[in-house]
Amino acid sequence: MPVDLWSSDAFVHEARDWVTEQVRPLGLTLTGEWEQPHCRPWSSAIRFETDAGRLWFKVNGPGIRFEAALVDVLAGIVPDLVPPVLAADHGRGWSLTRDAGPVMRSVAPPEELWDWWEALIVRYAEAQLVLADHRPAVLETGVPEVSPATLPDQARGVIADLAGRHPDDGGLTHAEVSSLEDLLPEYDAWCAALAGSGVPDSVQHDDLHSSNICWNGSVQNARVIDWGDTSFGCPLATMLCTMNSIAFHARCEVDDPRVLRVRDAYLEPFTSSASRADLVEYVRLARRTGAVTRALSYQHAFLGEPRSTEAEEDWPVRGWLLETREL
Repeated sequence: MPVDLWSSDAFVHEARDWVTEQVRPLGLTLTGEWEQPHCRPWSSAIRFETDAGRLWFKVNGPGIRFEAALVDVLAGIVPDLVPPVLAADHGRGWSLTRDAGPVMRSVAPPEELWDWWEALIVRYAEAQLVLADHRPAVLETGVPEVSPATLPDQARGVIADLAGRHPDDGGLTHAEVSSLEDLLPEYDAWCAALAGSGVPDSVQHDDLHSSNICWNGSVQNARVIDWGDTSFGCPLATMLCTMNSIAFHARCEVDDPRVLRVRDAYLEPFTSSASRADLVEYVRLARRTGAVTRALSYQHAFLGEPRSTEAEEDWPVRGWLLETREL
C-alpha cells in the first residue's frame, strides 16, 4: 500500500535525496528538519526545512499522478495562483514547492473569513477563465476531462460499476440503482444545459476549501494547493465543494446569504458569458452534476487500492454518486 511505502524510512531518504539534488543549483541547503504531516492512500506530503525557508515535497498515487505535471503547467500560466514550483518529476508524480504560508482555516475562524472568501474566489474564477484557453496543455498532463459533454456516459459507467458490487462492498442496492437510472434523463438535460451555457470548460479544482488555500498576509499573496482532485470541465462545479465546506465550517446552510455572496462574487467574472440569473441556475445544475465528478475523483484516488481502503473512507464513490439525488 502507498501509505506503507511513503511512510517508510527508505522512501523518506529517497525523497530527501531528490529534494537535495533539486535545490542545490538554487543555492539552498536542507537543515535536516523534516515532518510528514500528510500520508493518505492517494498522496503524501513531506515538509523539509532549508537555510532559506520551508519547502514541500509531494507524491501522488497512480490515479492522480498528474498533479505534479499540472502544478508545473499552472505555475507557468497562472503563477500567482499556486506556490512557486521548484521541481517536478511528472513520471513519478513528485513535486517540490516553496511554502506559501499557513492554510486559511488555521489563521482565522470561519466568521472572520467571509470577506477573504469573496475576494479570493474572484481571483480563482479569473484564473479559470485564463486556463480555459489552455485546454491542450492541461489535458496533456493527464488531468481527466469531466465535462458536460462527457459526464452522461461517465455517470452511467459509475452506476454500472457500483451496480455490480454488493452494498457491503461499496455497491448499490437494487432500489438505489433504479432511482439513479430513473434520474439519468434529467441528468442528461442538466449536462446539456451546461454545455450550452456559454461558460467555457476549464480547470476545476473540485476540492477548494479553506484548508487548501495558503494565506500569507493578503488576498493577493494567497495560493491554492492540493490539485489532486482536479478535472477539466464545467468550472462552476467548484461551487459544490466550496459552498458546502464554507457552510459546514460556518455552521450555516448552503443558502445562507453569506454563502450566496461568495457564490455571487465568484460568478462576477463569468458574466461575460451569461447573465447573472442564468449563472445562478447553472451553479445549481453544476452542483448536481458535480456529485458525479466527485465520485469519479475518488475512483481515481483509489486506483490500485484494495476495497478495504475505500471502506475505511466510508465508500465515498457511492456516497457522492447518491448525492445526485439530493443536491
